[in-house]
Amino acid sequence: MQGMKTFYTLAATVTALASITAEAAPVSSAAREAQAEANAFKGAVLNCDMSWAVDAMYPPLKWTLADRLASRTPGQEAANAHRIMGTAGSRESDEVARRRMERNIRALKEHYVRIGQQMKQAGFKVERYAVGTPMAEYILPHSSAAMRTVRNDSRRQGGRLTSAEHLNWKGGRSRLVVLPTVMWYSAPTESGRRLRVERRDFIYAVRDEVIESTNNRNYRGTQLNKWYFIDGNTDVNTLRSYFPTLPLDIARPDTGERPLQ
Repeated sequence: MQGMKTFYTLAATVTALASITAEAAPVSSAAREAQAEANAFKGAVLNCDMSWAVDAMYPPLKWTLADRLASRTPGQEAANAHRIMGTAGSRESDEVARRRMERNIRALKEHYVRIGQQMKQAGFKVERYAVGTPMAEYILPHSSAAMRTVRNDSRRQGGRLTSAEHLNWKGGRSRLVVLPTVMWYSAPTESGRRLRVERRDFIYAVRDEVIESTNNRNYRGTQLNKWYFIDGNTDVNTLRSYFPTLPLDIARPDTGERPLQ
């Protein structure tokens, strides 16, 4: 089962500010759009094609995972440490950094593809995959200043809270949707029979709706209003490194596995 868990872990995405307690409100038409976008990758999942997981991954997370994979490459540890610590002797140019990241992302994609191929060679088969009704949705300004604005407005209005969508926030803003998933898969056992399992899990769908830029460059590397996806097993603190106003107690569906007849 470890192989399928690895596969599913890699496979793989109204508002937190409307309530300081981070209670997620009913989802919007945008969340339904995210569900449809996620279901478009059903064919790739059924075929154990892991390339989609990299192609559709939220770019900042993709860069992080690509760098992390490259750091494990023999002979690269020392060079990466010097680059990260700023002791490489000379600053890496933007062009050199771009080429390095392109290489790292290609290596990350090849790594995911190999996992899918190994799954198929081992006899794993995905029989069914579907993305269910969105469970929760959060609108996330990239700055904690927006949270202060909400609290100040709440005090002025006698405790009533302003929705983030009504703040006219000028800085960066993203939308995160929690999408339940269900997968049926089978795998060979030592006795020669096939074990069939239902796995319930979730993914995050993310899109940047207002993109911050520096010198006409989008530092997140995303396209405006394009949906990207993040595996549900991603640590919440990792998510908060990209979305600092994301609550720690994100609404999540029940997850787990059960055998099928």
